[in-house]
Amino acid sequence: MDPEVAKAKAGDPQAFDRIVRPLLASLLALSCRLAPAGKGEELLQESLIRAHRGLSQFRGESSFRGWLVSIVFRLAKDPRKFLGPKPIKAATLDGVPSHLGEDPFLHVSAQETLRKVEQVMERLPLRLRTALHLRAVEGWTYEEIAQSMNTSKGSVRNAVLAARRKLREKFGDPQ
Repeated sequence: MDPEVAKAKAGDPQAFDRIVRPLLASLLALSCRLAPAGKGEELLQESLIRAHRGLSQFRGESSFRGWLVSIVFRLAKDPRKFLGPKPIKAATLDGVPSHLGEDPFLHVSAQETLRKVEQVMERLPLRLRTALHLRAVEGWTYEEIAQSMNTSKGSVRNAVLAARRKLREKFGDPQ
């Protein structure tokens, strides 16, 4: 077991922070991908709270990173576990560029494509979305993903392939 994890399990509060801090960006990206729109931070926060509280249960059979991802994945399956009351929506200026670049058309076109990909990803089943994100965005191996999602490598491969197929179908790519 990693010495920092052992220190955290022994009660060193700074050790948990030292372990988690380098993982925050990728965990937030995954949480935003799996949670309902705009609720990724809540998912991540609840996952980290549960990880901290349940640190004594971490046996070191997988990587600490994999263990955290499995917590995020399990919570994402049931959003009621991390969502509080619905806030009142305020008008925002999301998506309005603060300045125009060299070619505004390219900027808008790229944003539109990204928005479409995000919409298609949001419609994928949680299992497919998780597997594709961990593989394509985070660069995890099939084995790491399988361990975090508590499934087989073959099942993860099939999920990634199915997710990619659905993306291609949506964008009209016959390959």
